[in-house]
Amino acid sequence: MVSPHELLSAIEAGLLGPSPPTPSQRIEIMHAIRASLPHLQSLLSYPGPKASDRAQVQSKEVRLPDSPPISLDDTDVEIALKLSDDLNLNEIECVRLLVSTNREWLLYGREPLEIYRLAAGLWYMERRDLITSLYTLLRSVVLDQGLDADLVADVQKLMEDLFDSVLRQRLIVLIKELSREDPAGVGHPNAERYVLDFRGAFVERHAIVSRERLSLSHCLVLSVLITRMSPKDVKDVFSSLKDCAAEVNGDNNIQLQITFGLLFSLVIAFTSDALCTVPDQISMLSDASFRKEFHELVMTTSNNPNVEGFLDIVRLAWTVHLVLTEDQSTSRDTFPRASPSDYANVSLCLELICSNNVFQSLLSKVLQTAAYQNDDEDMVYMYNGYLHKLLMCFLSNPHSRHKVKEMKEKAMSSLNPYVLSVSDDFRDDTANNLQQGGNSQPFVSLLELVREIYQKEPELLHGNEELWTFVTFAGEDHTNIQTLVAFLRLLSTLASNEEGASKVYELLRGKTFRSIGWNTLFDCLSIYEEKFKQSLQTSGTLLPDFQEGDAQALVAYLNVLQKVVENGNLIERKRWFPDIEPLFKLLSYENVPPYLKGALRNAITAFIRVSPALRDTIWNYLEQYDLPVVVGPSLGNSGQPMSTQVYDMRFELNEVESRRERYPSTISFLNLLNALIAEERNVSDRGRRFVGIFRFVYDHVFGPFPQRAYADSIEKWQLIIACLQHFKMILSMYDIKGEDYDSIADVTQPSSILYSSSIETQIPPIELLKDFMSGKIVFRNIMSIILLGVNAVIHERTSQIYGLLLEKAVHLSLEIVILVMERDLLLADFWRPLYQPLDVILSQDHKQIVALLEYVRYDFLPQIQLCSIKIMSTLSSRMVGLVQLLLKSGAAKSLVDDFATCLELHFDECQVIENTKDDPGVLILQLLIDNLSRPAPNVTHLFLRFDVDHPIERTSLRPKFHYSCLKVILDNLEKLSKPDMNALLHEFSFQLLYELCLDPLTCGPTMDLLSTKKYQFFTKHLETIGVAPLPKRNNNQALRISTLHQRAWLLKLLALELHVADMAASAHRESCLVILSRTFGQCVAESCRSPNISVIFQTAGNGTMDRNMALELLDVVQFRSPDTSTRYPLLSNLKCDIKVEDILHDSGMYYYSERGDRLIDLDAFHDKLWQMCAQVSSHLEEAEKGELRESFHQLLRWGWRYNKNLEEQAAQLHMLTGWSQLVEIAVSRRMSLLEDRSQILFELLDASLTASASPDCSLKMAVILTHVALTCMAKLRDERFLCPSGVDSDSVTCLDIISGKQLSNGACHSILFKLMMTILRNESSEPLRRRQYALLLSYFQYCGSILDPDVPASVLQYLLTEERDGDDEMNLQKIDRDQHELARANFSIIRKESQAIIDVITKDATHGSEAAKAISLYVLDAFVGIDHEKFFLNQLQSRGILRSCLMEISNYSSKDATCSLESFQRMCTVDAQLSLLLRISHNYGRHGSQILFSMGAMEHLGSCRVIDFPSKGGSRWVGGSLSKEREGKADKQRLLVTPILRLVSCLTSLVDSSDFLEVKNKVAREVVNYVKVHQSLFDQILREDISRADEFTLERVNLVVSILSKVWPYEESDEYGFVQSLFSMMSSLFSLVGGSSHFLQSSDSLELIDESLKKSEILKFQLCFSLSCYLYFLVSKKVMMLHVLDGNGNVSNSAVQQPTLQLLLALLNSVAITMERAGEEKVLLLNKIQEINELSRQEVDEIIKVCIRRDCISSGDNIRKRRYTAIIEMCRMAGNMDQLITLLIKLAECVLNILLIHFQDEKCDPQNLSLLSGNLYSILERLEQLKEDKIGHSLKLFHRSVSTLKEMSIRYVDRS
Repeated sequence: MVSPHELLSAIEAGLLGPSPPTPSQRIEIMHAIRASLPHLQSLLSYPGPKASDRAQVQSKEVRLPDSPPISLDDTDVEIALKLSDDLNLNEIECVRLLVSTNREWLLYGREPLEIYRLAAGLWYMERRDLITSLYTLLRSVVLDQGLDADLVADVQKLMEDLFDSVLRQRLIVLIKELSREDPAGVGHPNAERYVLDFRGAFVERHAIVSRERLSLSHCLVLSVLITRMSPKDVKDVFSSLKDCAAEVNGDNNIQLQITFGLLFSLVIAFTSDALCTVPDQISMLSDASFRKEFHELVMTTSNNPNVEGFLDIVRLAWTVHLVLTEDQSTSRDTFPRASPSDYANVSLCLELICSNNVFQSLLSKVLQTAAYQNDDEDMVYMYNGYLHKLLMCFLSNPHSRHKVKEMKEKAMSSLNPYVLSVSDDFRDDTANNLQQGGNSQPFVSLLELVREIYQKEPELLHGNEELWTFVTFAGEDHTNIQTLVAFLRLLSTLASNEEGASKVYELLRGKTFRSIGWNTLFDCLSIYEEKFKQSLQTSGTLLPDFQEGDAQALVAYLNVLQKVVENGNLIERKRWFPDIEPLFKLLSYENVPPYLKGALRNAITAFIRVSPALRDTIWNYLEQYDLPVVVGPSLGNSGQPMSTQVYDMRFELNEVESRRERYPSTISFLNLLNALIAEERNVSDRGRRFVGIFRFVYDHVFGPFPQRAYADSIEKWQLIIACLQHFKMILSMYDIKGEDYDSIADVTQPSSILYSSSIETQIPPIELLKDFMSGKIVFRNIMSIILLGVNAVIHERTSQIYGLLLEKAVHLSLEIVILVMERDLLLADFWRPLYQPLDVILSQDHKQIVALLEYVRYDFLPQIQLCSIKIMSTLSSRMVGLVQLLLKSGAAKSLVDDFATCLELHFDECQVIENTKDDPGVLILQLLIDNLSRPAPNVTHLFLRFDVDHPIERTSLRPKFHYSCLKVILDNLEKLSKPDMNALLHEFSFQLLYELCLDPLTCGPTMDLLSTKKYQFFTKHLETIGVAPLPKRNNNQALRISTLHQRAWLLKLLALELHVADMAASAHRESCLVILSRTFGQCVAESCRSPNISVIFQTAGNGTMDRNMALELLDVVQFRSPDTSTRYPLLSNLKCDIKVEDILHDSGMYYYSERGDRLIDLDAFHDKLWQMCAQVSSHLEEAEKGELRESFHQLLRWGWRYNKNLEEQAAQLHMLTGWSQLVEIAVSRRMSLLEDRSQILFELLDASLTASASPDCSLKMAVILTHVALTCMAKLRDERFLCPSGVDSDSVTCLDIISGKQLSNGACHSILFKLMMTILRNESSEPLRRRQYALLLSYFQYCGSILDPDVPASVLQYLLTEERDGDDEMNLQKIDRDQHELARANFSIIRKESQAIIDVITKDATHGSEAAKAISLYVLDAFVGIDHEKFFLNQLQSRGILRSCLMEISNYSSKDATCSLESFQRMCTVDAQLSLLLRISHNYGRHGSQILFSMGAMEHLGSCRVIDFPSKGGSRWVGGSLSKEREGKADKQRLLVTPILRLVSCLTSLVDSSDFLEVKNKVAREVVNYVKVHQSLFDQILREDISRADEFTLERVNLVVSILSKVWPYEESDEYGFVQSLFSMMSSLFSLVGGSSHFLQSSDSLELIDESLKKSEILKFQLCFSLSCYLYFLVSKKVMMLHVLDGNGNVSNSAVQQPTLQLLLALLNSVAITMERAGEEKVLLLNKIQEINELSRQEVDEIIKVCIRRDCISSGDNIRKRRYTAIIEMCRMAGNMDQLITLLIKLAECVLNILLIHFQDEKCDPQNLSLLSGNLYSILERLEQLKEDKIGHSLKLFHRSVSTLKEMSIRYVDRS
């Protein structure tokens, strides 16, 4: 069974949408209707109370259909039983109602009475949905809505079946029964009177039931048009009509509208039945017995005047039915012949209705009532349409036509031919004047009735020849004023469209009527003007009276003239009235009645738009003939009246019209001037020409209006509207200029002096702004209108004729307030303190602010709601304490409800939002978004029901408990109903939720709410809107744009949840897991053990979990962007073309949309184009003018397309940005939760590169996609060496290390190839290429090492050997082989595109920015790294890259090393150049170094002045501390020193030791010269304190030592002291290493392995090795002999303090000890690795703690990941130990060789050697005990050297 709400939603989506329903919607509609037929047949019929059900409820356990038993408490039972008693509902149904209410509103914590009211309100909402569904279906059949004919036919068939059964009778019964005071109606007297509606507001039950009865009456009317009424239906409706009419009173408009529904049901039934055009179909009401019975009923009179009036209307319809059926009976044989009694009945009815003046009853009791005017528009349209048919039948039938002729003759003979017995307050807009003089005359009322009908529906005039026949008849032979005026009023209505205006003009121009015509009008005006002129010439001052009848006839004529001119053909009307001067000539005479002057000015106003020339003529005639506007101080400004009295507009207003309390002249005067001023195009004087008019309106009309008396409220509001339109016009037409800031007068002068002295210089908009900014008269009067309050305005609007005028006045007042607020801040800063911004003035009385904001509740006119929202937006941006003000005033809750209701109503509307600036729903969402960033508590917090009394971040949001905008938004986003109509509302709702989740105050409460089980917001919509096909651009581009933005905000929301979600909270963890699984695929099994997640996954299905929806989302956004270039259509006129170019380059021609897009302002563009057209067209021929205008139209169309295309491109980028955020955050933060991570990353990387290389991909999209690819590539690198997942065992083996997640070579080749294509894409930019280069470098890093770089191959080989897996060696060999194949393939792919790719890279490397140069050089560095054929070396040489690098390095100076960003980027470029040169030297070996050397590398490096400043470590050499700036420069220089030294050290590899004795060794000479040039740098580095040096310092020292050790031996002298520095370093370092206790400890526990000292230890031993090699070179090549013992010989007198053999012995001792310890630690680590699966979690955590890598694991990681991490870290440490051992072996061998040379040299002192030999022997013994199995290296050669030296030392020991 379909619920009423579902039925209504299906019907509205299919029948009320902007586009025809889709096939699926048609199926859904028909299914919903058929499923709901039982509900519709028994409309509003519910099961009643039942004793057994009551007992079940009282037992507190109830079983509802299709649900488990429900337990109730005492409160539930009490509420359910009260609902049953008050609503006449079954008790079980009441329990169901409570369950539904709890689903819609959280009931926990609410009072029982509130729960009762909510449940009752929900029940009435279900009833309303059902009735509305029926009404919508009937309306779709009856009204032509452009729906599919087949669908309408299907619906009509179902409706016919319904009404052929019992539904119409059910409607009639319900209309009657619902009015009774019993549970089934409005409730018994003791029942609860109020319910709570959908927003939680109190609504009277009686009002709800009345609205139901009204809707049912509308359904009854529509049903008559589907199936004709039966005789029984007619009698029942007639009976109900009499009952309802008897209950009608003046205050109950709904009751009156229900009566109209019943009345018109009969009118339509009689008319349609009689007009039935179906052949051979007999009238259903033609039964003789029924006709007799009903005629008796209808002819029975009533004592109630109300009832009798409605009965007369029924009699009229019955009469028409009788006469039509009589005619048909004579023309058709199928109809029964009319009997003589039927003719008698017709005559009786005609006589009765005419005697009772039924036409007047229809006018006064129906058409002219506020209830009729405020009824449903569609129903009123049908009412008028059938009244039209009724009257046309009446007027065209011979019987009734004869009666009409009698009525006309009677009227002509009985009415006074000259005078109308009324006062002189005759007005155009009402017929009250006629009703006093001609009230008893039905003919006059008939004319007024016809006029009223066609005034409401002018389109019924089209082709209505019967009406024009009646008009011709009615216009003949008028003998009195009353019928003439009535006829002319009818003509004015008939001229309401172009066709009618032309016909009326021709009627009055020709001789159709003897005494009625245009000549009569203009002749009469001329006669009176001549008469008055003669009277003034003869009598001086006395003027004759104006005949009342003539005045009224003239007014009627002028009304016809006005309508004819207003609605006439634009071309033809220019020729109709060539001379309009007579219309002006009577305006200045004081004896002309004001209402006639009003009619004259109204007619003149119609001529303003005829032509510009005529507008200028009107200005001239007004200045010549109309009353002047004498401007002077009002009574409020001066205590003295004017000395002479002038009859001007001020006098006429205050002395003539005010006494009569009627103001037609002033109203027309203001309307005429407003119309003229509105047409003015010259606004340069900013209204100074009209300052007199402004002062008149300001001082004399609007200022005193509250104190004036008004005989008619309509005139009051017309006068106010005219003033308000004037104020609005001057505020909107004229701008504020800089000169206005100093326009404040001296306020110390008297006001009268100020007034008279400044009147000529006053500017109306400035004066009006001053009034508002000081809270004066206009402000007070406008606020008095607004302070009437929204409730009072709503009441007046629905119950009074002037309600529409009051509505317009309120609307204008709000618009004026908005206009003032747009300008006041510009002036307030200059005008303070005399004038304040409007918000300051308003805040002086809180009621004013509340009144302005409460108009958002006014739903009769959306523009008023719009104004209220705009005012709220302005006030919220200005007033920090607005929320506190609203809370203090007690209006906060109602405003929250009102704004939420307004938003919900616009969600429910079935109209597409075209202009976002004027849609209240969009503006409310924009208001909430804009206010979110303002200080808390702000309007957003208030409207979304955050706790504004406490810290916002501690709020617990409960949208199901409190009605608010948040509830409306979440409910609508949950359903996403009407996606095509509500696209913008959905879009901004998603944006609001994203901004709420992003804001630090609202983030926590909002995200907690969205992740709850109730909403599960983060897990919805990804499939519904995420991957749904986009609407076609040609069909609905606006919808396409909006859906792209919706997806973007949704993806951003999901990304934000993944980014900040607290994984310890179950709700957020579940949300993240579902997001990941639905976006990327299956999550790891252990993460999905929660039952809630399992249920969600089961609901989604396996297909959803297995697919990578991220790729589908990328496919959605991957389309060619529309053209957004500014290539507009060229114009034929070259000058215009240049001007258009200038217009489009004007920044003022653009605006920023609510989405932030910079669009062309089409209105401003249009104005500029037509201004240009006006300037140019005077020099062009007509054909050229037409061509130019067409070109301008094309330009406007181009501008519209440009805006839409730009919006679509921005939306595409926005969605891609959201996609990239989701992917990057998921990849970087939550990837561990997914299975098969490497495959997912490869798919994302491959898809990103494919999309980026696509020709459809724009440049901006490529940048985003490349960034995503960068993230995926980086994560692939990290993922490769993480613990493998998907294994059930907790054990870890060494095979897990080599079975990493390396992509296949084919996948890698695909990545590189596509990356090449993206780099070589046609549309590119430097920022894009920089990202692409970074991606390329990241790819090379990925391919560089298949094995974990932290795991040395030697250690891995040993561990695999220990595990004794026969295939292990093969595995390592295969890995090595695959890596070589991958490198060769990479080289091959790049080589194929080498020409193009290297051209692009070298161009960036030479001509790009510093950042581009640097990364381009690193890419070339990477290319060289994989080049095994010296291919790229030749490419780089041929393009001059190497020489360019050397030149730039040479030109780099220390002056560039400032602390600016540019200097830092320049330094990075130099570093990249050095890196490239170093790579060439290293990769190509001696050949590469020779090429660099041949290019003068040493000279260029020597010219680089990077080392002019000493580094921090050498600050002592310059004495004192450096300034911060110099320290910054020194820091940057130090970054370049090391690369330069590395390159110099690499070039020294060219030094051949065989050339040692040759002076011609050029390489050595140049390096020596380089050292000499940079002596200070080398000296400074050599003097560094090794004991405190960090890793970077040790590396520099090592490089310097390496350089000097290779080249300085070629230097003959040591005048620079480098040898002494090296010897000093030897002494200090060898002593440091030899005497440190740190190096002498052994350990049997990992806790003693200090990882932080290992690297430093290796570097120091590396330095020892370099120094030892240098010393060995000196000893072996230069035959330098070392002293044996410290302090031996004449050391103190020596110029050079040499190291001794004793020092070397100490070094050798420390090497032996360290080697032993390193071997033990390595063995310990390897044993721990082999035992890792036997260790507990605590022991594994201790190992990780020792490795200082606690950041690698989290508390949630399992034991297997912990063991894997521990293995990797221990392998890394074992590798460090192995590296240290290798170095120590080399160092020991070098020291041993030095000792051997000395022991073999006979010149050495044997005595000293013998003293040394004792200690040496013990050290050698220790070295001999080192075992290969512990050390892990071959020690054969090492042991041979040890043995040789040991023998020689024994020899010396024996000698001693």
